[in-house]
Amino acid sequence: MKTTLLKKLREELKFDIDLISAKIDVSPAEYMDLENGIRRLDLLQAAKLGDLYDINPRHLLELAESINYNMGTHSRTIYATNYFEGKEDGG
Repeated sequence: MKTTLLKKLREELKFDIDLISAKIDVSPAEYMDLENGIRRLDLLQAAKLGDLYDINPRHLLELAESINYNMGTHSRTIYATNYFEGKEDGG
C-alpha cells in the first residue's frame, strides 16, 4: 500500500488516530479509510486537517502539483502522484 500524505503527516507529528478522527468528526475506522486512500476527504474535512497540520487544504485534496514542507532537520517536496523519501544527491 502506498504511503499517503495524511499518513506521513500523522506519523511525523506523532498524532493519535483518535485525535485526528475526532477533529474531523469521523470514526477512527473511517479516518483510516481516508488515510489509506479508500475514501476521499470532503472540503470541510480537508479544511480542518489543513488547520491541524498548518498546510493548505488543497494539498490534502490532491489539487496541488506539489507540496514543500520542512519538518525537523529535513525538507521535502511531495508530488501528488510520486513520493520520494530519502536524501537527495548533493551534486
